[in-house]
Amino acid sequence: MRAGGTIAFVDFESGPAETRRLLEDIGATSEEIGSVIYFEPDGPPATDDIERIVSEGVTLVVIDAAAGAYDVSELDDNKRQDAERFAAAWIRPLWQRGVTTIVIDHVTKNAEGRGKFAIGSERKLGQADVHLGLHAVKQLSRGTSGLVVVTTHKDRPGHLTRPKAAEIELRSDPESHRITWEVRPAETENESGWRPTVLMQRVSEYLERQAGPVSRNAVEQHVNGRAQYVRDALDCLLVDGYASETTGSRSSRLVSSLKPYIDTSSHLVPTSSGTHSTTSSLVPPSKGDEDEVDIDELERLHFVHADIAGKTA
Repeated sequence: MRAGGTIAFVDFESGPAETRRLLEDIGATSEEIGSVIYFEPDGPPATDDIERIVSEGVTLVVIDAAAGAYDVSELDDNKRQDAERFAAAWIRPLWQRGVTTIVIDHVTKNAEGRGKFAIGSERKLGQADVHLGLHAVKQLSRGTSGLVVVTTHKDRPGHLTRPKAAEIELRSDPESHRITWEVRPAETENESGWRPTVLMQRVSEYLERQAGPVSRNAVEQHVNGRAQYVRDALDCLLVDGYASETTGSRSSRLVSSLKPYIDTSSHLVPTSSGTHSTTSSLVPPSKGDEDEVDIDELERLHFVHADIAGKTA
């Protein structure tokens, strides 16, 4: 918004009051909250809804979350054809008019079989230009800090670094609980490209043997290796999604295993890393003559628009 964009928020999760509190927590002013075009839809968008969004100069539409949008559209996100119909109704009309859409989706609970796909049909990934995975290395709670690693699963324009796009550190003020954040490049190796893979496996095996979360100090004391390198190995496991960190009593940092890490570095071929320009235009090219799904067959129900600036808890 502060860069000049206009935001539309399509909400199936939180409701107006909670959405307003979320925006206040990240520092939005009353005027900025009032500029958000807020929807609680009871069906998929009709042509008039799309044209209204475009006519009001919306540059970014956030859909929170995909499950709710599928539900009101009477679509099954496990079915390939329904995933195509969803994109034709919710994504493509905006994409063709130069409006960016962010769809928040969920992954399966089983970390082992999750892969890089959102839950449901693999066509969800096929419909996206950019697909990012967010992993909370350290959970955020009020008055503390949290860390989220952003993984690049798909990047059609090719602007983002791989395999990690960035780290986002979130901080909640102890008094006001106002949230600030820092986005920085993800770091899982030093400048020489070295990673403590042997120690990473030792730390992973130690965490797997524990009945529950343990302190970082316990890891350093019980894993054989120089303390600094053990800490580096643990940080790599956290960033790569093999371990998680939570906050215990007196703000202690507790870690636990998410999935086993196996050192396969001897079988990997090194690749060179580079930088990508982020200044190129992202205006989408024409889709050409791709097969379209006839969304006229879908039941159309207009969005219900609410002014969240006037809503209170």
